[in-house]
Amino acid sequence: MVKPVLLVFIVIICLVTAGCSGPAATTPDLQSSPAQAPDNGFVLNESIRPGDDFFMHVNDNWIRKHPIPADKSGYTTINELTDTVDADLLSLYLKAENTTAGNADRNITLLSQFFRSGTDTEAINREGLNGLSEDLAMIDAIQSRSDLADATIMLLRHGPGWTGTGPLYTYYAEVNPRNSSEMVPGLMQGGLGMPDRDYYLRTDNESLETQATYKKHIATVFRLAGEPADTAAVHAESVYAMEKTLAASHFTTVENRDPEKTTNLLTPAELEAQYPAIGWKTLFAIPGSGPVTKVNIHQPHYVKVLNSQLETAPVEDWKVYLRYRLIDNAAPYISQPFEEENFAFYSTTLYGTETMKPRWKRVVSTGDEYLGDLVGRVYVSEYVDPRTRGMVTEMFGTIRKTMDLRIGNLSWMSNSTKVKAKEKLAAMKEKLAYPDSWRDYSGLVLSESYIGNVRAAYAYDLIHGPSGLESIGRPVDRGVWYMPPQTVNAYYDPTMNQMVFPAAILQPPFFDPDADAAVNYGSLGYVIGHEMTHGFDDQGRQFDKDGNLKDWWTEADAQNFANRTAIIVNEYNHFEVMPGLYINGNLTLGENIADFGGLTISYHAWKSVQDPSAITSGTAADRQFFYAAARTWQGSYREGLSRTLVYTDPHSELRYRINGVLFNIPEFYDAFPEIQPGDTLYRNVSERPVIW
Repeated sequence: MVKPVLLVFIVIICLVTAGCSGPAATTPDLQSSPAQAPDNGFVLNESIRPGDDFFMHVNDNWIRKHPIPADKSGYTTINELTDTVDADLLSLYLKAENTTAGNADRNITLLSQFFRSGTDTEAINREGLNGLSEDLAMIDAIQSRSDLADATIMLLRHGPGWTGTGPLYTYYAEVNPRNSSEMVPGLMQGGLGMPDRDYYLRTDNESLETQATYKKHIATVFRLAGEPADTAAVHAESVYAMEKTLAASHFTTVENRDPEKTTNLLTPAELEAQYPAIGWKTLFAIPGSGPVTKVNIHQPHYVKVLNSQLETAPVEDWKVYLRYRLIDNAAPYISQPFEEENFAFYSTTLYGTETMKPRWKRVVSTGDEYLGDLVGRVYVSEYVDPRTRGMVTEMFGTIRKTMDLRIGNLSWMSNSTKVKAKEKLAAMKEKLAYPDSWRDYSGLVLSESYIGNVRAAYAYDLIHGPSGLESIGRPVDRGVWYMPPQTVNAYYDPTMNQMVFPAAILQPPFFDPDADAAVNYGSLGYVIGHEMTHGFDDQGRQFDKDGNLKDWWTEADAQNFANRTAIIVNEYNHFEVMPGLYINGNLTLGENIADFGGLTISYHAWKSVQDPSAITSGTAADRQFFYAAARTWQGSYREGLSRTLVYTDPHSELRYRINGVLFNIPEFYDAFPEIQPGDTLYRNVSERPVIW
């Protein structure tokens, strides 16, 4: 399972599973007048003035030349690079398939088995629901409340879905936020088929239409499973009513960003006393799990309502609900009618994707999800530039030194808080490209069944993966990676106080060993600074240098910080992604702080490695730096995905990850003196926040 780390810098919610991509406001219908910028290949649209829309000034021509493919909900720099990585991974799988069995090591054999089973559509269609037959029989046999609780936990153990995610909640091992030296179980709210609580609670016409379509989807799943149409319709209403009740008890997306609110440590005895219907003893006794002394309940109100429903809702309603959740979660890995129906709702209705990705890409994505280290180990051996780790390590050192200097020069922060901030920065670790040791898959057994292999890999990962239950009660392993090296992404983990940059992102256009420093610092340096700043954003600042949730700020400094971040909240609240749909400045605050701080710090770090005689603002190289920053987030989204991301994603829409940031940076105006008061995005000095 990918641990629910607070601060992943790239959208994850659907980019892998639905073939989605980066956000898009509507491209202006302007006549393109491209002008080739010197060096590095930036093609500008001079008909769009940089002061009116710098994002489109730099990226319009790229977006026009890269229309969104039919199998994606958007297309961005991230998608372009991911397509490259996917092609590399396909080569690895095909090579594994062509390796003579007697000459292949076990890992290669596992890759071959998994890929072969996933691409054998005839066998998948023949198997149909047979791969789920035991669990379907278990659900049918439920007679008591105790049977019900046991069944929900058995479905959690078997999957499929995001590892550790059962029909009602996600259960995994995490670092104790109050004591970062120990691993405890974490339990997060779940139980929904749509992306977020508000999909069930909003009453605008578009939301009502989505709700109606979702009910039709549920009914279709039941019909495909053999139910008569009238029974399926009744069961769909029952499932939807159950999900809506659970949705109303969920924390909001903004509430889930509050680490104090989502840290609630309870003992097994306290859980049994308060929420007896969950089945705690069975949950804690999952084979392979470590000993449980406390559990972090991220959303206590949800567990309270869930407990009440398990105690009072008719058992027959629960059986209907569990059948649906089991089949719907398995749909991408079973016969064609189920997979197509799953795609129709989750990809087309919600995100606007027109066609499925090719079969091989779907299998590669699934392999990444469930066999991350197995795939990554082979990927690293064949595709990672040996120069990368050393060069990027130097960039990290320069950016860290720059941030240390900027903390020391802050006028709004007291010396006592500065000392602790510097200590935290010095203690912050970075992990680059790939882990020093790999997970052992010796206990994983695969077969010829695709759904069987997905469920076997899920069950293996549940116990032995990065957030595997076997680590509960053990000391924290600070060498663990929550993303495999073939992932185009990066993250900061506040409870470990470390940044992780997988190998796949350490390549063009984010990093090129042969590119100018201005370009590398404007792109990868921006991302490094972004992740580093996450340690000091509105969430990250609440954790100390050791990763403990602990207040180390003076009251006055905390208030000064809040006053400055309020400017950012207000700024982003006024960015309109599409008519009537605005960015949520509170939901996106952490990412906006990280974008602003990260690009500012990277700029000054780049200046620090220049020849002293060249360190002036407003040079051609400065413009290259900011062009590279804008290119980092180039791309566009379909309307459905844009809408979903505004509702659910803590990252701002792509355009405003550039326009919302650059126009707060003084040096940007030096590099582009043509931007003047009266321009659309110009901000007076008094309107520009100063934080890191």
